[in-house]
Amino acid sequence: MAATHSEEPVEGACPESPRDGAASVGGEPAAAPAGRSLRTWLPIAVLARTTINTSARIIYPFLPALARGLGISLPAASRLVVLRLAAGVGAPLFGPLADRYGRRRVMVTALALFTLASLLLAGVGTLAAAAVAFTLYGVAKMLYDPALLAYVGDEVPYSRRGRAVGLLELPWAAAWLIGVPASGLLIERFGWRAPWALLVALGLAGMVLTQVGVPSVSRPAARPGGRQFVASIVATWRGLLRRRSVRVLLLASMLVMLGIEVPFIVYGAWLETTFGLSLTALGLASTVVGVAEAAAELGTAVVTDRLGKRRSVLVGLVGLAASLVALPWLSRLGLGAALVGVAFMMLSFEFAVVSLLPLATELAPEARASLLSLNMAAFSVSRALGGLIGGWLWHWQSMALQTSVGAACALVAALLLVWGMTDLK
Repeated sequence: MAATHSEEPVEGACPESPRDGAASVGGEPAAAPAGRSLRTWLPIAVLARTTINTSARIIYPFLPALARGLGISLPAASRLVVLRLAAGVGAPLFGPLADRYGRRRVMVTALALFTLASLLLAGVGTLAAAAVAFTLYGVAKMLYDPALLAYVGDEVPYSRRGRAVGLLELPWAAAWLIGVPASGLLIERFGWRAPWALLVALGLAGMVLTQVGVPSVSRPAARPGGRQFVASIVATWRGLLRRRSVRVLLLASMLVMLGIEVPFIVYGAWLETTFGLSLTALGLASTVVGVAEAAAELGTAVVTDRLGKRRSVLVGLVGLAASLVALPWLSRLGLGAALVGVAFMMLSFEFAVVSLLPLATELAPEARASLLSLNMAAFSVSRALGGLIGGWLWHWQSMALQTSVGAACALVAALLLVWGMTDLK
């Protein structure tokens, strides 16, 4: 069954929609059923998310190239990544904006900030510009993703939401399969700024297509401004955090992200130093990650609704822990075995996280965007912490140490879900 609704409604939140798993925006029912509008906005959302995700994905394998281009050390470059992730701490402020001003308007604003960030990197390319750009990237993603997921939660019934979320998470894999190899070629041919210049054009295209092609199926109701609006946000947070299931969700989200970020922040450096790969070879070898993630996202679309959201998350977390433990040993057998280990690691992680998202959309339907933003903040805080820890641990250049930390985090997250989410299916 879905989340229990015996709990009191969240103070300051919108009333729950009478529709099955399709809460309204601003308390007003959505105007169009999911089946009628899905084909219209889904391809646009896929393009926009692929563009946004590419800016995040190309950092990991090409972090050494970025560091060389900016004239800084690898640990210093990793702090830029942490800056992008740290911007997600403000995510709880962004969810209510999607409720107040509408999902589409917030998505367009996010793409505008993304385009500005790409322009700073491609056109200015100094350390200061990079710091501002990475912060804007973090803000843009924290604006866009909760607004889009809330849009899905509004329009798609819970019983089919795993499929919809799985399809909308395919851009994460597409960014790796297309963006990473293309960026490697662009960097080698035109220099480290080239991928960011391409993202400027794609960001502009995403803005226009979202504005003209994503139906504004719901109209936000009037909301208080100024201090009253801030007070309503705080009241919503307070009501959400009173729920045990919400607290468990946030802590489990932090642990699973910490578990992947600690080893993955040095993924590119590990492959470079262990196997001596060139930038192009590194980009091509990294396609195994995109293939694994695409398989996980398609698996989520097909399996998660049938197996159950919670059970699917647990399967993914156990697989993640096992693959992390095995990865250092597999690397001793050569590049091929190491990439198999990386593929299984990413497949397990992605299946767990994508299965977690539809579950999160139903924990508090009357405060959907606010909860999703809190969860995005948990992701970001944990990934920022994981980036710092991972960069620090790399001084010992021991992948076994980093994967052990990651595996422990995944197992603790699984235990939390077993203990704290017995009311969810």
